[in-house]
Amino acid sequence: MSLSHEIMKNICGYSRAKYSTWFYYRPDHILFDVGEGISLALRNMIYGIDRIFISHNHGDHIGGLPGFIKSRASSMGDITKPLTIYYPKGDTYILQFKDYLDLSIPKLPFVLTWQGISPGDQVQLHANRFVEAFASDHMGTLSLGYKIIEVRKRLKAEHQGLPQNDLITIIKEQGREAIHEEYQKNLLVYSGDTMPLDTSIVQKAEVLLHDATFVLENDREEKTHATIQEACQLAIEAEVASLALFHFSSRYSHQQVKDKIQQMITENNIQFPIHYIYPHFYPADFKQIYVESQKGEKKENNDQS
Repeated sequence: MSLSHEIMKNICGYSRAKYSTWFYYRPDHILFDVGEGISLALRNMIYGIDRIFISHNHGDHIGGLPGFIKSRASSMGDITKPLTIYYPKGDTYILQFKDYLDLSIPKLPFVLTWQGISPGDQVQLHANRFVEAFASDHMGTLSLGYKIIEVRKRLKAEHQGLPQNDLITIIKEQGREAIHEEYQKNLLVYSGDTMPLDTSIVQKAEVLLHDATFVLENDREEKTHATIQEACQLAIEAEVASLALFHFSSRYSHQQVKDKIQQMITENNIQFPIHYIYPHFYPADFKQIYVESQKGEKKENNDQS
């Protein structure tokens, strides 16, 4: 099983433009945005969440917070487990929302920490893994995207291709650090609501989770959200291993979304898997459009997240 497929298996979430968006990544116990319905969908799984990363202050991305916090304080689970909420630093609307929650849900049984975060800031998850915030482009608001990055080691370029005995000799004389270098690997990139991200942000990501609100560019009156075509072109240029599209406008049918993705695959000879979330119920599932089946026929498959 590829790493990108393993990552997709561990994402669950929901997204419908204007109504609700949230995504839970189980291995790192983190939540990207917290739209309505999350507590209903996850139920006691909410106790597995240690950190929430908010992309921006629109209601469809933060409207689920009151129910989430109330449920976490009173449902069947570890009600004393701390929770940290990260949000775009300086966003006064979110701070006002925080004040409302402090007043309406007093005396929480767990420590709730609110932490403002700016582009380039990093939050450590494990010894070799962290979340990094980056600026996104959405309606001129304070808006962030987030990516999970893993620090890895690899053989330095000048030592690649050397015989094993030569490498052992260098290690004995200079230490293992002499032949290895650290590099950062993009595991999962979450765009939040945005126009197409810069290629450098998502370069060679295992999974790019990108806004694709519009099927047709002519339907976009302002530069606020990406189109399916733009997200696919970004994934091609950035050489990602897998693309997951979300935040479709309710003006489009499931068939229109699927047909547009299939068109992009055919016209661009796309070889990486494209997943898309077209929800009708909680919890939502990601669907995947396969490039080719073994029999050479295109097919679609539901991949329950």
